[in-house]
Formats: sequence, C-alpha cells, structure tokens
Amino acid sequence: MAFDSPLHVLQDSGVPASSLDYTTLVLLHGYSWHSGIFSRLIPLAEKYNVRIILLNRRDYPGSKPLTDAEHALLPSTALESTDDAAQLATTLENMETFMRDRARELYDFFVHLVEDGNIPAPDSQNKAGGIIIAGWSFGTGLITAFLANVASFPVNEVRLGDYIRRIVFLDPPYHVLGYPLPENPYNPLFDPTIPPNERERAFTNWVSGYYVHGTTPDTLERKTPLRDPPPTLSTLTPEEISRTLSLGPGAPGGSDALLLHFGIKLGLFESLRKGALYLPAKESESGDALRDVEVRYVSCERSVWEMPWGTMYLEKELDEARAEGLPLRNIRLVFVKDANHFVQWDKPEHAVRALVGDEDVVG
Repeated sequence: MAFDSPLHVLQDSGVPASSLDYTTLVLLHGYSWHSGIFSRLIPLAEKYNVRIILLNRRDYPGSKPLTDAEHALLPSTALESTDDAAQLATTLENMETFMRDRARELYDFFVHLVEDGNIPAPDSQNKAGGIIIAGWSFGTGLITAFLANVASFPVNEVRLGDYIRRIVFLDPPYHVLGYPLPENPYNPLFDPTIPPNERERAFTNWVSGYYVHGTTPDTLERKTPLRDPPPTLSTLTPEEISRTLSLGPGAPGGSDALLLHFGIKLGLFESLRKGALYLPAKESESGDALRDVEVRYVSCERSVWEMPWGTMYLEKELDEARAEGLPLRNIRLVFVKDANHFVQWDKPEHAVRALVGDEDVVG
C-alpha cells in the first residue's frame, strides 16, 4: 500500500486472481492478541473471493506508538481513588476524545485504501464487492467508536458509504459493549482458590476454552470448559505465540489496560455502543452516518460466558428498541455453531463464512 497510516498492515492477502468483484475484508484484533491471530484466514482468501487485510491497532507491533500527548488522554491509575465528579467527567471527555481520534485514524485508513486501489463497489444482489470491517473481541470497541463518530468526519472526494458494505462485531465480550455484569460472574484472575502464580495460565485456558451453555443467563457455564476440544491457547506452539501475542498494551499502565478498566468504570463503552447501534436523528451536513450499512453481530456458541452474556443483553436491547420504534441501524445476528472465542484460529473457514457470507447460522 502506497500510503502512510499510524495503523499497521500486518498482512495483506492481495487481490484474488482475475477477480473484478472481490470483497475487501479488514480485520482488527482484540486485547493483547494482535492481528497475527487471524493469519489462518489468509489461505482462504482466494476460495472466498476476498482480499484479507490484517490491521494492527496503535501501540501494537508495526503501528505507530501512541505519543505522550495521545496517551495523556487516558486516565492514570491515580484516578482510581477519586470521587470528584468534575474530575471524572473531564476524564470521560478525554477518553471520548481519545476514541474519536482512533476512529478518525481508521476512517482515514479506509479513505486512503479506496484512493490507493480499485476497490470494487458493493453488489447487493450478488453479495460481493465493497469493504467489510470487523473488530474481534476488545477490538469491537474501536468499531463502536467508528460508527458512533463517523457522521462527524468530513467527506471529501471519497464517500465511504459508497464502499463499506458491512461492519462486524466479532464475538465481543459484554463489557466492551457497556453491558452490566450478571449475577455470580467468574474470572480465574480473581479466584482466591487458584495460587497467584497459576492464575495467568488458568485465565488463558478459561478465555480460550469451549463451553456448553444453556439459553438463559442462569444456565451460562461460568467456570469449567470442556476437556475436548482443548482450550485454543493451550495448543499454540511457542513460535505461534510469538507471532500473535503482544503483552505491552495490556500490561498494567498500558493503553489497552487503562482503556478497558476506566472505559468500564466511567461508562465509555455504553455510550459508544448506543452511538453505534442507533442512527443519529439528523443527517450530518458534512459527514456520512453510513445509514445503509449492515451491522453484523457474530456470536460464537461455545465462547466463554462473557460473550454469550453480551449477546443475550444485545438481543434484549434490540427487542425493546424495536418495540419502541427507536431508529436502529440495520443489525443482523449471526451464530457460529461449535465455535469458541478463537474461531479464527480453530475454525478459520467458519470465521470467513460468518464474516463475508450470508448464513444466519454457520456450522
């Protein structure tokens, strides 16, 4: 790509051979696991007539590190003990500015992507062409920020609404959408029965395990994954881990760690979710709200409870909003059978079908 961006293209499958109607799929990673975790999708690009671009967010390998001024918009851990309402309000405003700036970087990336090459326009009849943007797990936070702020970004020569076909929330946890905790939540990092030196391994097995859940909040399995299939992260080799993991942003004081903790504490993710799911009342005079773009929510059946809990809450919110006649975006839920939170690694073909296909249930 012949343009500069603070975001980093980790891998680009290139245009499928001789295709004039390929879809461009751009993937954004989650917390600590960068876009190398999508590498198993690349060999499927030709089969599905897709150009796949793996994009690393700021502070992750290859991207531009956050500047001191940008990082200063995130709160410090010293804020943890304050109850000063004015200070908390200012902190939330700063975090909203931080996310708007990151969303603008993503917007500019897509403008440059369109300017840089011949992106086929979306073909709704044949379900081909255009751009599909997907954020996985914690990366969904950048996607909601993008949708919540896009109408405020100026439209010049390139109108992204003419190119973006779909925006995907790929198996997000409840907290990145600003939903509340259920009763009796569980996380091994805070389990006093697990020795502190064993909690990190317990967490990786827990977050990447396969679970059998019921259909109600009370019947979500909080704690114990299946033995077979094994947790995804327990199967990665040291070399595979080195190509997919970047601990810095998620470590104490790191940008993702601060964003996650204080984003939950101050209600940032809730406001971004609402800004993303609901259409603005008025058309922007200078921007494009992407009113006609499909917003797809992909839920993996066997993910750790944090993901299906978010799905249940979203379904409840959508039902209530539709009953009240609120101006929702075109939101579609897609379910992936027998897949866990790392569907892109364990079941890459299922992941591609859920992202670019037209099935309501992939399995």
